[in-house]
Amino acid sequence: MKKLLSVILTVLCCLGASAQIVPSLDRLNIFNHLGVGVHAGTSGIGFEAGTTVTDFVELRAGFSIMPGFGFHTESEIEYDNYYSGDYGFNNEVTLDASFKRVQGSVIFNIYPGGKKFPLFIAAGAYFGGSDLVKIKGHVDPEMLDFRNNPYVQIGDYQIDFDDNGNIEGTIRVNKFRPYLGIGTGHFIPKRRVNFSWELGVQFHGKPSIYANGEKLMLSDISEDDSFQKIMDKITIWPVLKFTISGRIF
Repeated sequence: MKKLLSVILTVLCCLGASAQIVPSLDRLNIFNHLGVGVHAGTSGIGFEAGTTVTDFVELRAGFSIMPGFGFHTESEIEYDNYYSGDYGFNNEVTLDASFKRVQGSVIFNIYPGGKKFPLFIAAGAYFGGSDLVKIKGHVDPEMLDFRNNPYVQIGDYQIDFDDNGNIEGTIRVNKFRPYLGIGTGHFIPKRRVNFSWELGVQFHGKPSIYANGEKLMLSDISEDDSFQKIMDKITIWPVLKFTISGRIF
């Protein structure tokens, strides 16, 4: 993360410095301002650095961190052949779900009315942070009946325990996610500080389920595809973001 931030700041500072060195770029308002901002929203909290490209376009790049929000739930342990809980084995496991992830982004703010009007269209992409939700659990392996394949049922998916009594499931989306949005406010403000908001969507594709590092195919374990149909329709992530930005030069 520190390397990514250093690269972003270095590139944007170089662009701004080159614009001031070359008078023609400065007169055209190309790469002649640098700003930084912090934001919070449905993609988490984060940092961005940006520069002007023309009077109609700003370029911003940064990262977002979704804090480790999560929840705990008790889930029944199931077996292939019989209810092993009646034989002294564990019949429940505590599952911990976490939404923590880090994303990078490169986005262009396009102002149809130029720098005098705050309305903008945002177009770009998010990358990284492909693990949308992580689920983990653990049971002492001596308390599991491995002869009859202990597992947990999540939706229509069967997630097996490994030999150490661990269970791990992940909902993953595409690593590269195009983004479109709309908002108001200039990231590079006329004055020193500005507030802006933005509403958009990440197009992350159809989510996939992974268990203990391997992708699960629903057709291999269930004839009922109702859960898969729901998953196939969740192809976007809504983004509502509020940003406070300041102009460095």
